[in-house]
Amino acid sequence: MWGSFTSELTKLARRNIILWGFGAGMFFPLLATIFTIEHAVNVPRPFVGNRGHVPFWILEQPNGLVHGVTDVSVLLGIVSLVIFATTFSLEYSQGTLRNLLVREPRRTHFLAGKFLAISAFMLAVVIVAIALSVALAFILAPGKGISTSAWTSSSGLNDLFQSVWHAYLATLFYGVFGAALGILLRSPAASIGVSLAYFIAIEAIIVGAIWSGGSNWLPDHLLNALVHGGNGDSTYYHALLMLSIYCLAIAAAIITLFRRRDA
Repeated sequence: MWGSFTSELTKLARRNIILWGFGAGMFFPLLATIFTIEHAVNVPRPFVGNRGHVPFWILEQPNGLVHGVTDVSVLLGIVSLVIFATTFSLEYSQGTLRNLLVREPRRTHFLAGKFLAISAFMLAVVIVAIALSVALAFILAPGKGISTSAWTSSSGLNDLFQSVWHAYLATLFYGVFGAALGILLRSPAASIGVSLAYFIAIEAIIVGAIWSGGSNWLPDHLLNALVHGGNGDSTYYHALLMLSIYCLAIAAAIITLFRRRDA
């Protein structure tokens, strides 16, 4: 497993992967931070402002520091989904899988090392993206007249650490779905296309037109609940439990398929 882990880290250290992974991972949180603060409105506390305009009093709460980042944590998950799907399917499309399995014939260990390496890469992406977003928020907020004192309180720091944890958990769950599709379809284009179609469009159509109760059971809505620490669709612990069950079942099925199928 260690050989698979280090081998994958070597591939992830390529400049184009680092630029794409960190670039896409930082783009959405930074854009959300700029948009949230620059479009904030100073309205009385009972009012919540217009759609897309967050009131000052909400941003001045302890969790206001990560308000914009939380809303785009799902997009960090989509970046993770693409990276996992691409990485796991490339071994098939490039014809390198047979050679790798000669070095590590224990297929379960091979998959575990590969998954852990990409998970470590995504942890770095999440930490750097949120750190830059936090720094930018502290720079922009005083210019708008937004108080930042609550952000550095114990409650504010706790909210910050929770947002990092929730965002990272989401990237791991998205990663399981991406890796599974990469192994199942064995094509980067197909695995990315199918995964994006489901998470961006298909599930929304299912919940909106076919099964309204699906928002409490389907993975995309559960991931939204997870990154927000619970929402109107599902509690945090229900989302965590259901996603864990999904991922364990998918992992078991994919490991079985990978062990029995020719490389």
